[in-house]
Amino acid sequence: MFKNIKFNIFRPILGILLVFIPLYPKFPLFSVSDTYVAIRLDDIVVAIAAIIWLIYQIKNKFPIFKVKITRLVLIYFLAIIVSFINAYLIYQTELTNILILHLFRRFEYISLFFICLEAIKSIKDFRFLYIFFLVSTALVSFYGYGQKYLQFPVISTMNSEFSKGQLIQMNIWTRISSTFAGHYDLAAFMSLALVIILAVAITSKNIFTKIFSFLVWIPSYQILTLTASRISIFAFLGGACVTLFLLKKYWWIIPVAGLVTFSIFNSDDLNQRIIATIPALKNQFFSTQNQPNPQPTLAPTAIPTATSSTPSTVTSGEVKKPTPTVVRHQAEEYPIVDADVGVARSGEIRFNAEWPRAINAWKKNLLIGSGLGSITLATDNDYLRCLGESGLLGLITFGSIFIFFIIKSFPLFFKKSFNNYDLISIIFFGCMLTMLANATFIDVFEASKVAYFFWIIMALYHQSLNIKNKEQ
Repeated sequence: MFKNIKFNIFRPILGILLVFIPLYPKFPLFSVSDTYVAIRLDDIVVAIAAIIWLIYQIKNKFPIFKVKITRLVLIYFLAIIVSFINAYLIYQTELTNILILHLFRRFEYISLFFICLEAIKSIKDFRFLYIFFLVSTALVSFYGYGQKYLQFPVISTMNSEFSKGQLIQMNIWTRISSTFAGHYDLAAFMSLALVIILAVAITSKNIFTKIFSFLVWIPSYQILTLTASRISIFAFLGGACVTLFLLKKYWWIIPVAGLVTFSIFNSDDLNQRIIATIPALKNQFFSTQNQPNPQPTLAPTAIPTATSSTPSTVTSGEVKKPTPTVVRHQAEEYPIVDADVGVARSGEIRFNAEWPRAINAWKKNLLIGSGLGSITLATDNDYLRCLGESGLLGLITFGSIFIFFIIKSFPLFFKKSFNNYDLISIIFFGCMLTMLANATFIDVFEASKVAYFFWIIMALYHQSLNIKNKEQ
C-alpha cells in the first residue's frame, strides 16, 4: 500500500492518536439521552481518522479484505449485529438509542485497529511511534502526580453529575485517575504501558532509548501503585514476567517481582486491600453458605460536605472509595475508610449482583445473548459481559481474534535468537495477556481510552508479525 507515494498520512494520524487519546480528558460535547454517556472530542477525532481511512480503502478497492484477520473481525461484528437485532426486535431489553450506542462503540474502538494497520510499514515506523507513546505516558504520569500533590483538577465519569464535565478536586481518600475518567481505567492503561516500556528499556541497544525509557518507567510504575488496583498490578506482573521469560531475560524477572512485592507492602492502600481480599473471598464462598445473601451496595455514598450535596455514583470497576468533592477539606474532616468493608462490598457487587446478572442475561439466549448494553454499564468481568450481551457466538468470535495472534506468535516461543520484529511481537504478546488478565475484573474493552489504546497495540502487534514475514 502507498507504493507510489512517499508520504503516509496514517503515520502522523497514529502519532496524534497515541498522544491525544491518553491525554485529553473526557470533557463531554453533548450527552446521549437516557444515559450519562456523552459524545466527546475523541469520538470526533476517531471519526475523522475513520473517514480518511475509508476514502483510502475506496480509492484502492478495499485492500483491507486481503488481510486475513479482517475476516475474524467481520465475523465478530456479524455476531454482535445479530445480537443487536434480536435485542431490538424481540427482547427489547434496552431503549433503541442505548442498543445502537453500545453497538457503535464496539465498531468505533476496533476501527482503530484497521486505521493503524496502514501506518506501520517498516521498523522505522515502530521507533517513530514509540517516541509519541513515551511522551504521552510521561505526561499522563506527570498529571497524575499533579492531582496527588498539586491539586490538579479531575475530570470524572463516576456519576451523572461529574460526567457533565465538572472540574473537581481530589479528597485525601480518592485514588488518582490522571487524564482518565477513573482510577481503574488509568491502572489498566499503565499496566499495558509499563510492560512495553520495561521490555524496550531492557532489550534496546540504544543507550539513549534505555535511559529515557527507564526515566519514564520508574515514576509511571509509582502511578500504577497509587491507583491501588489489585487486578492491574498483578496483570502487569504476569504480563511482564511472561514477556521477560519469552525474551530470555530470566534474571530480570527477579527484580521486577521483587519491586511489585515491595510496592504491595509499601503502599498502605494497596496492602490493606490485598490483605482484605482473602478473608473477603472466604466469607463470600464459605461463611455465607447457610445465610441469606447480603444485598449489594451498588453505589458508595460520597462524603457529605457543608457546601456540596452527596451525589450518587455508578460503579464501573471495583467499588470506588468516596468520590472527589468540589470543595477542598482538611484531612481531619474525613473518617478513616475501612479497607475490609470496601473489599467485601466489591466482592458482593461482583458475586451477588453483576456476575449473576450477566449469567441470567446469557440464559435468555445461549447463542446470541440479550443484546449489547442490556446488563447495565458495569459487569466487572468482560468475558461474562460478552457472554451475557452477545452469547456464545459473540464470546467465541471475539476470542478467536486473540487465538489468531497466539497461533501466529507460537513459533517465536521456541526461537533461539530474535530479530527486531520478533522482539516487538513478543512485547505486544505480553501486552495482550496483560489486557486479558485485566478483563477478568474490569470492563476494559468498554473503557474508551483503554480500548482505543489496546486496539492500536494490536494493530502494531499484527504488523510486527506480518512485515517480518514479507521481508524474509
